[in-house]
Amino acid sequence: MNKVTYQVEGMHCAACALTVEKVLTKLDGVTEASVNLINEQAYVTFEEDPVPANILKEAVAAEGYTLVEPPEKSDPILRKQQFTLTGMSCSSCAQTIEKAVNRLNSVTKANVNFATETLTVESQDNIDTAAILNTVEAAGYHAQPIISAQDQFHKDQTSKIEKLQEEKQRLGWMLLFTLPLFYIAMGPMMGLPIPGFMDPHTQPFIYVVVQFLLTTPILWLAKDIFIRGFRSLFKGHPNMDSLVAIGTTAAYLQGVFMMIYLFVQPDYAHHHDHIPLYFESAGVILTLISFGNYLENMAKGKTSQAIQALLELSPDQASRINAEGNVETVPVEAVQVGDVLLVKPGERVPLDGKITDGQTTIDESMLTGESLPVSKTVGDSVTGATFNNTGAFQFEVSRIGADTTLSQIIRMVQEAQGDKAPISRLADTISAYFVPVVIGLAIISAALWFVFTQDITFALNIFISVLIIACPCALGLATPTAMMVGTGNGAKEGILVKSGASLELMKHVDVVLLDKTGTITEGHPRVQAIEVAGHYEENLVLQWVASVEQRSQHPLGQAIVDIADERGLNLIDVADFDSETGYGVQGRIDNHIIFIGKQAYLNQKGIDVDETILSSALNFAQQGLTPIFVGIDQTFAGVLAIGDAVKASSRQAIQALKNRGIKVMMVTGDNETTAEAIAKQVGIETVYSNILPEDKVNVVKELQGQAYKVMMVGDGINDAPALTQADIGLAIGSGSDVAIESADVVLIHDQLDDVVQAIDLSHQTIRNIKQNLFWAFIYNVIGIPFAMGLFYLMGGPLLNPMIAAMAMSFSSISVLLNALRIKK
Repeated sequence: MNKVTYQVEGMHCAACALTVEKVLTKLDGVTEASVNLINEQAYVTFEEDPVPANILKEAVAAEGYTLVEPPEKSDPILRKQQFTLTGMSCSSCAQTIEKAVNRLNSVTKANVNFATETLTVESQDNIDTAAILNTVEAAGYHAQPIISAQDQFHKDQTSKIEKLQEEKQRLGWMLLFTLPLFYIAMGPMMGLPIPGFMDPHTQPFIYVVVQFLLTTPILWLAKDIFIRGFRSLFKGHPNMDSLVAIGTTAAYLQGVFMMIYLFVQPDYAHHHDHIPLYFESAGVILTLISFGNYLENMAKGKTSQAIQALLELSPDQASRINAEGNVETVPVEAVQVGDVLLVKPGERVPLDGKITDGQTTIDESMLTGESLPVSKTVGDSVTGATFNNTGAFQFEVSRIGADTTLSQIIRMVQEAQGDKAPISRLADTISAYFVPVVIGLAIISAALWFVFTQDITFALNIFISVLIIACPCALGLATPTAMMVGTGNGAKEGILVKSGASLELMKHVDVVLLDKTGTITEGHPRVQAIEVAGHYEENLVLQWVASVEQRSQHPLGQAIVDIADERGLNLIDVADFDSETGYGVQGRIDNHIIFIGKQAYLNQKGIDVDETILSSALNFAQQGLTPIFVGIDQTFAGVLAIGDAVKASSRQAIQALKNRGIKVMMVTGDNETTAEAIAKQVGIETVYSNILPEDKVNVVKELQGQAYKVMMVGDGINDAPALTQADIGLAIGSGSDVAIESADVVLIHDQLDDVVQAIDLSHQTIRNIKQNLFWAFIYNVIGIPFAMGLFYLMGGPLLNPMIAAMAMSFSSISVLLNALRIKK
């Protein structure tokens, strides 16, 4: 077996691909041929030696297409690898890892997403996984490569559930010690009774020892905070845990010092109203922060629900037909390409493939958005995770694992969630310097207050409060959480955004340039009208014409065959079939010769077209339809109007874009009459017609030269150069077309109203990010001066370290909850 790949030029729809495929398959020496409309490639398999290329090219050229060897790619391939991270506690950790990995020579770009706890590495060479793991380890954290997006997601979810359960148990134990500690410390101040054996006035040493014994287990339970915090501090890149570790350690050591002092000077309590202790501050702060982390991790989990929902669509097991013809139940992971699977009514299709036996109707709404079931029979493709409604069928598996449509969707969503939008740069820059600045402010403010008050307890209160109130976590979560929820929401609606930059840029689009075929229109021709002449009966003319056209394999001929099939007309054997490329076809049925083609073709055969129907044909042409004339023997029989129907959603979607102040234009290779007719139907005023696919990019450049932000919307096939040139390339797919490389955004549902939804999603997500950044900034702008005692200088209150801890925790949670609002 030999397999050769060729590039196919001139295709514009599925009918074209089918035509090329049929032509190649019929050639002697060709075992199998398949045409991929997305990358415009034909894969030809030969039994022995390959058929000479010139024979293949001539056969394809006869149908109006060109077969060429695919061009060599000169650009280096950009490799990408994702890693899952552990040990991070705030955005400063993310910044540390990102900087360290970016220093590696083999790395082109590295991004760390604090919300998803993932590292995405891009390189033009083979990615040195070991070097990356060692670099992350040297920075004080841990990384593991993600091999399969789905497997890793399952593993991550399991790990997160286990982690949440551990945090919940640890929090329970911390509360068990914190509640009595808080009561014992604060009770005497509020007039609440405490046991006499630990009365602070009569038994001060025991009073302090009891608090010490209650606080020490809390510190042990929160030891991870100290390990991460001091390790990062000693490595020179302090993080949020460093602030908490320094503050609570200072509070704890102050209590230990006071306990020792009371042991040496037991009379101290008799000369003071109360004993200055910060044991309860250390204990309560650590418990509040642990509680905040628990709530934060719960909220983070909700941002991944979109991917979880996609994964739940895919069954875990499949019914495989073995070599003996028996059905065996196996895990989906055990299925290989070429295996034949059985799908019963009410089951989901396990993987992608092609039906080999049976027929059914399948609900493909998860891919296409179309609620009506689609009829499937032998030879039709089926997609994994779609739902089988009625009949049982068998299919041969063509794609498994990461190659399936569902896996590609999930991968695209995960990559988008791991990417950074330009709007996040400010937060990243601030986070990089935030913690060192806060430590400096805490030291300076505490020192100044001690100089002016000579009160070490007061200065320590200021020091701890400044360290605890500061929260880079909220800054670090502001962008990625909103991005995760936004891209996840988009995926559920069939809008696959490939990067954060693309999601942000859509907000600024002011011109949407639409391809016609397959974008505004359905993308495949249909018979729109039939007019017959004289005594001819419409169904008879249609039956004869379709019988002849089934031999032609031309897309317009296929449209005639399709409508005959819809009407239930049986096709008849045709003799003496002949085709004149570019003019028409003819064939004999019984004793009648049927001529089908252009008016000039019929005139050439000595058939005059009826003036009344000629007027109708002209009217059809003005509507953007192609008239096909029919002659039977030497008499004119009628005309069929064939055209590419406008999608039901196109006009409404275009009007919605206009309502948002966006200019909408059309660019097409069709002639001016057809293009203007379609544009008029959908309400587009500016039309670029007679534009070759390779020249569409010049239209985009021309608009960009006028300072427009251009979104190019096409089918992702012939529009690749324009999709790449545009500020935003948006490809309208058709279910399995999710891997269109040239586009920034892919719409699975094949409808223009999703363009509006994509732009609205951008506005909504960026607005949410700005809200998050505002609250994160304003919280620190107010909180830090408050903790430093600036409001106290003006007669205001002094911030208690425990209140600071509570506020710090809930600042992060508020950002997460605001991001989750996008889901509504």
